[in-house]
Amino acid sequence: MDCVKFFLDEGVDVFARVGIEELPDADRESVLRFLPAARSVIVFGREVPAAVYRMPPNEETREMLRIAGSLDDTALRLAGLLGAEGIAARPVPLYLPVRVVDGRVQGVVRLKQVAAAAGLGEIGTSTLLLNRRFGPRLLLSGVVTGPGAPEFGRKDGAGGNGAPLCTGCRACIRACPEGALGPEGVDAFRCRTVRAWVPPPVVPAVKWLLRRRLLLGVLAPLAPLVARTATIRCSLCVTGCPALPGAAEESYPRKFS
Repeated sequence: MDCVKFFLDEGVDVFARVGIEELPDADRESVLRFLPAARSVIVFGREVPAAVYRMPPNEETREMLRIAGSLDDTALRLAGLLGAEGIAARPVPLYLPVRVVDGRVQGVVRLKQVAAAAGLGEIGTSTLLLNRRFGPRLLLSGVVTGPGAPEFGRKDGAGGNGAPLCTGCRACIRACPEGALGPEGVDAFRCRTVRAWVPPPVVPAVKWLLRRRLLLGVLAPLAPLVARTATIRCSLCVTGCPALPGAAEESYPRKFS
């Protein structure tokens, strides 16, 4: 199939294919656990317009879920088309399952790291993917593919010079009101959005649950329903980043409650 045409028809902003040999060791291992026949990962994303972060929390959440849901639909369609051609393909889940590594919650496939390996950007101090055109405002999805997947050129949204996107200024760390960001990455359970659903006393129980694959499989169909009732309470790790286009000229309100 013509993947470039597929993504252009889908309105995807950035896309790339990366072979598993190009991934960091930890990500290569997780991809192979996800699909033992894996030979590559197709990763793609859509921009979240800067104006979304200035919306009231409920409206921001709805728009984020709309974009994320459209990416998930694109991944399902792509996997279906590849499968119809006899190519093993498995879409990376939007919600559950996830995994806990060294006490930190991660997706079963770390799409930000995969996207960075594919040349779509670099990982900033915030742990977000920084893209040269869209800054930290990309939502990602992906499909892990087996032998025979089509090769195609990368669309990365690049523009401007090749200077590093993350300067290590630590503005994202200073902006986080709960100290969820640190030198070792992000502690999701300290994030204000997550803490509204998972208060500190129940974190150990939730981590125990996340380590049980069978239970996660049972709960996975319920995850989209739960997500629709959640509210994004804080976006400061994104809006506090100097790489956010227009951040120097515009004032972004504190968005948490």
